[in-house]
Amino acid sequence: MTLRSDVTARALGIGVCLCISAVLGGCGASIPNLTTGSLFGGSSAAPAAAPQVSNDPTSRAIQVGTTSARAQKCGFNFDAVKLRTQFLATESATNPADAAKLGQVYDIAFNGVSKAVVAQSEDYCTPHKTATIKEALNRHLTGDYTPATPEPVADDGGLFGDLGTSDSSGYHDSNPMKRNE
Repeated sequence: MTLRSDVTARALGIGVCLCISAVLGGCGASIPNLTTGSLFGGSSAAPAAAPQVSNDPTSRAIQVGTTSARAQKCGFNFDAVKLRTQFLATESATNPADAAKLGQVYDIAFNGVSKAVVAQSEDYCTPHKTATIKEALNRHLTGDYTPATPEPVADDGGLFGDLGTSDSSGYHDSNPMKRNE
């Protein structure tokens, strides 16, 4: 290769790299969550606000029905029929026209979750899930039928966020290349 062709090849390579950088830089506006912070475990954006929970009669019927079905799956000692009756009585006092519809929504939610969790293994009732169900069930049994706010989704720390954590393979926390003794 001559000196001139070597310089031309380098210039072409640099030009291609610059074009690719410019194109990918323009894509940043359409992908707001892709930042160097998200790639390397940092965060450059403010945390997302908690999602708003709808507190309408249909949402309450779904919440109480699904909580009741999950509580039965995990073996909680309560009267599911009494909970349904109390819920529908409370809702029909405020919205008498929607009482029949809410009964159907409750039953669909209860039966749907009951059928879905019956096939779940014994691992369904984890301590965390049981605590969540217990909290919701206790609220519903006392007459508070408001839907619970969804739990925040854990941030995975970006592309390399779990690099320094231990896992089932036994790597050391601070150095992923060092084995635990």
